[in-house]
Amino acid sequence: MMKLKATLFAAAFGSLLATAPVAAQDIKFSLQLPLTGPIAFTGQLNQAGWQHAIEWINKTGGVKGRKLVPYIYDSEYKVDVGIAGWKKAIADGDMAFSIGDGTPFIRAVTPENNERHKLLMSNTGYASDLIDTAKYPYHILLGPTYSDQIAMFYTYIKQKQGSGPAPKVALVYTATEFGRDPIEFAKKRAKELGIEIVAEEETKFAGIDVTPHVIKLRSANPEYVIFQGYAGNLWPEMVKLSREYGIKAQFMGTVYGAQADLVRGVGPAADGFLGFAPYEMNVAANNGPVMKAMDAALKAWGKPYEGYSNVGYVQGWAIALFMRDILIKTVEAGKPINGENLIAAANAMKDWDSGGLIGVPVTLKNGRLPYGIIYRFSVKEGAFSFKPETGWLQAN
Repeated sequence: MMKLKATLFAAAFGSLLATAPVAAQDIKFSLQLPLTGPIAFTGQLNQAGWQHAIEWINKTGGVKGRKLVPYIYDSEYKVDVGIAGWKKAIADGDMAFSIGDGTPFIRAVTPENNERHKLLMSNTGYASDLIDTAKYPYHILLGPTYSDQIAMFYTYIKQKQGSGPAPKVALVYTATEFGRDPIEFAKKRAKELGIEIVAEEETKFAGIDVTPHVIKLRSANPEYVIFQGYAGNLWPEMVKLSREYGIKAQFMGTVYGAQADLVRGVGPAADGFLGFAPYEMNVAANNGPVMKAMDAALKAWGKPYEGYSNVGYVQGWAIALFMRDILIKTVEAGKPINGENLIAAANAMKDWDSGGLIGVPVTLKNGRLPYGIIYRFSVKEGAFSFKPETGWLQAN
């Protein structure tokens, strides 16, 4: 039998109110997050980011005095479980918007949402086809697609290479939709830019001996290796073994394979690793007002904290703050809170100031925010840090 776990959180972080009344003026929304299952670590951090952000938003005025109230459902990273939570939230009535646990969920609910509910939607993934605004008219992606991320890596590689010979790049990705998502784009774009793809290594998602893949990389002798479609799996083993085999390539990873604690856990083999992020990860070092609030929340949380955070956690803040601001615009305009008016407000938001979450003013383009930054990680025995390798980049 399908499990469905739902929790309703108050503005005071951590207090469970599964049966508590919600004030009529409160603004309700649903979160379908993978709190258990194969990517529970990211889902739990995403939930914490949302809860800390909502607490701060509600304490600092909410939406013109109205509080945001999330209904949080454990999707287990299963589409059917996520849909069950989404439908339960809709049945409870008056949902302003809904956040899914990834692209498969969004694809599954979009036909029904387009036809019946017309809720504003977003999700935790960065799939390249979500910028099809005709197919996903009520969806916004508050970050760059995986193809955007590859494009920004290529921009960096070309700038580093200058007028020298064609850069040699290896693409290493998982045999999943997540992993394969930008690969055709990556090959096409490489040809356009004069980048030579010297190897393509498709791996299983987990549970394999990486030695054959590393041997092929050594034979191909790339200057750059881009990992795509990984979370905490496999790529650290490939980096370690590659260094043992004498491979000197520059290793690079897209968003979910570039988590700071994960890179740190690889050890000195990951020294110099370049990781892509759609948001500012060095929380304590950022003076933006939202980043200061995030820093205070992380210090008060009681979890280990060394001044930086995880993409999932910061993503919760980013989506929550953007939703707050388009809700405020909709209320100020005297319009009903519905998908049509919220998507219009989102598309009308120009040069959004994220309070430090993103280092430049940003504007939606084709339903997404195509911005990001590349960090260089320093991993020494007993010392770890990372800093920007580039300024803030923008894909087309």
